Amino acid sequence: MHVLSVSALKGGVGKTTITLGLASAAMTKGLRTLVIDLDPQCNASNCLGAVGEFEYSAAEVIKKPRHNSVLKAIVASSWAKGQTGRLDIMAGNPRLSLRNTTKPSFKSLWNLEEALAKIEADYDLVLIDTPPSMNALTRMAWVASDRVLLVTEPSINALLGIENAMKAFTELRKSVNRQVSLFGVVVNRLRASVSEHQYRVNELEETYGPFLLSPAFEEKSAVQQSQGAGRSIHSWPGQSAAKIAIQFDDLLEQLQQSFASENMTRLETSRKASSKNRHAKRTREVGAAPISKGTKTIEIEAEATAPRIEPIENAPVSPEYEEKWNEILRQTMTKKQLKNLLEPGSEEETK
Repeated sequence: MHVLSVSALKGGVGKTTITLGLASAAMTKGLRTLVIDLDPQCNASNCLGAVGEFEYSAAEVIKKPRHNSVLKAIVASSWAKGQTGRLDIMAGNPRLSLRNTTKPSFKSLWNLEEALAKIEADYDLVLIDTPPSMNALTRMAWVASDRVLLVTEPSINALLGIENAMKAFTELRKSVNRQVSLFGVVVNRLRASVSEHQYRVNELEETYGPFLLSPAFEEKSAVQQSQGAGRSIHSWPGQSAAKIAIQFDDLLEQLQQSFASENMTRLETSRKASSKNRHAKRTREVGAAPISKGTKTIEIEAEATAPRIEPIENAPVSPEYEEKWNEILRQTMTKKQLKNLLEPGSEEETK
């Protein structure tokens, strides 16, 4: 079993959308998948068909992670009807807000890890939808995870949220659990025609190049329509939905390769057996087997491939057009990229 937390420290960036898209891709691929809704707003639970009051939910599990409460908190998703894959949901509950304290005890941070150890043989993939804050629930999810995926949108406030999340992740990994690794940063709700979005994507690539994942997900109505209808993106009709589904398949493939990789180059230090925390309950061996057959073990050091503005070689001829072109460049490119464009030799001199 492999565990991924999907997180963002700013609300409204589409964190739950990415979680649901990965769940849809995993179910379609035939993986035994569990989604854990740790967000008190319970958006993931509602979209997956877990609507109503439940005696047991994620709130009861993280309070007392007993085997009985874990099993009772898990229900089958309505998405799985007629599908070959298995998709379950550990339903969220507004009571989770009571557990989302700012200063949790060190021992309580391992409660979700302890709960997952009791169902380790039942699932191939666990996806945790975390709340948009760096309090107890998010930290608990990260401690229980093998990988963490950070979601952002191309806006200044979301980029600041990624910076804060990176710092929080580094601190948690050093002080609590060195076995968790950063999967990367994914851009959501992109509108390629908006110059501000293009500028922020370039800024992300410049700042977090090795961590920036491809593809970047554009804002499409098919996503909201499928979620509103309580259906997976892979089952929603239309070319737009099919394109998005393929993008989630690609992201899932990258995740599987990350799980299978023995040499994780995304972090400054390697995971070693000696780093295993005595509080860890699940089996997390370095070089663990991939979660599906046929996945190759590779070294992940992919270059950033998110959309960016590429300069053209031929300068505009018309002075009027040239002025407008220069204005577009100023709006969509960072100062460093603009300098390298106007002064081609400056990049080589800095190296």
